[in-house]
Amino acid sequence: MARLTLDLPDDLRSKLQVRADETGHGSIEEHIAALIRADVGQSNLANEDHGAPEHLTIRSRENLEAKLVEGLQSPAAEMTPADWDDMRRRFLDRHSGSGSR
Repeated sequence: MARLTLDLPDDLRSKLQVRADETGHGSIEEHIAALIRADVGQSNLANEDHGAPEHLTIRSRENLEAKLVEGLQSPAAEMTPADWDDMRRRFLDRHSGSGSR
């Protein structure tokens, strides 16, 4: 990985920190790297496998928007304590490697 050093005025660095926080990046460096990837056509969505199931994998901006609309139009139900317990059990089963708990 190559290293790039930038000298920034304090006011610009402050604005970049705010934008990095707003966009969920852990640092200004991560935010700038994401901007550069997007500029050269190598966005994280297109090049990184985040482990989503095939039916939830994003293929394009249009595909993402269609999935968002589908989600907004789907029926909503309040989560019960049993639902949360089941979700925790499935998470632990999936990540513990030891089967059911």
